[in-house]
Amino acid sequence: MKKTLLATAIAGALGVSAAAQAATVYDQDGTQVDVYGRINLGVTTGGVQEEGPGELKTDGSEFVDVFSRFGFRARHQVAPDLQAFMNMELRPNLARQNRDGLTVRNSFLGLRGDNWGMARVGNFDGVLYQAVTSKFEIQEYEGFTSTSGGAVSSRGDSFQYSTPVLSGFQAHVQAKHLSGNGAEVGAQDNSSTLSWQAAVNYTWQDLYLAAGYNQSKQEREDRGYSYAGPGANPAGEDIWAAAAIYQFTPAFRAGIKYEEVTDLNEQDDLSATDIENLWTLMGVFDYGMGEIYADYNRVRSALEGVDSRNAWTLGANYRFSRPMYVWAEIVEYDFDTSDSVEDVTDDLRFTVGLRYDF
Repeated sequence: MKKTLLATAIAGALGVSAAAQAATVYDQDGTQVDVYGRINLGVTTGGVQEEGPGELKTDGSEFVDVFSRFGFRARHQVAPDLQAFMNMELRPNLARQNRDGLTVRNSFLGLRGDNWGMARVGNFDGVLYQAVTSKFEIQEYEGFTSTSGGAVSSRGDSFQYSTPVLSGFQAHVQAKHLSGNGAEVGAQDNSSTLSWQAAVNYTWQDLYLAAGYNQSKQEREDRGYSYAGPGANPAGEDIWAAAAIYQFTPAFRAGIKYEEVTDLNEQDDLSATDIENLWTLMGVFDYGMGEIYADYNRVRSALEGVDSRNAWTLGANYRFSRPMYVWAEIVEYDFDTSDSVEDVTDDLRFTVGLRYDF
């Protein structure tokens, strides 16, 4: 169910919304519109539980929506080497009835050409995530450990340019506009600014290499920035990451990744991102009717009172048909805290689910 290494690399690098299935609902006069999505429901229990005064219980059994979504993808061939495209994606919460509205994500428009690359503007995953860290997001629900997910300094008011693939190389640059509107006049630096990201990836036969940077500007007392979409990494600024993945056989791939956060902020809240740096090892084995996958993360914590930790995921899935499969995952976060942090329990998180792609 996960794509092959080369297909994953190209899809992520170009910012293609991954959909295992897609149905064309309109195709006329050079314009094609597809509808795509997935329904993914699960039952989970365990995980990290903060036990300080006033904390809410979160480690019991619960029925959860696992990032279900639906969207529309359109494209129009303007010229032989010029394609206009757009994407609009919405995320409902199928585990709640009439409580939460639709979340808007991955909605953008742009131009693409084989000889000059791709440019787009709108709401999309950051290029560091696209080119580097997303290749290690093998989990269905929880367990993905990273300093830079797709939302960090992205998902709104963003512009991206990606070069064409040149002898296996491709480069990406992204700017997110941070508006000073909404800041108190005279009390803060309320001038508008940009937060930058950049990444490069290289594919050679069965080897994939990538590296990137995310400026991840903070929303501090002296900066009145207004974020459209999620904001910066709460642990600090200047995220660096590099990764290598190799397809050892048609059925097995493995990878290694390193991430670093600089200009760290002091924090004592487990709900904030706690990573200073981390190493990740990842492997996926396709046994024919599904996959077995695992990762291991050695995390150096930026959270005061939390030691370095070893987090891991073990999961498997089984496909009933091309669009539907069942899956199960075990996640360990390995939080070991001192008395300076609120008491926590860190049980294994068990999750099982059923997913249908369309």
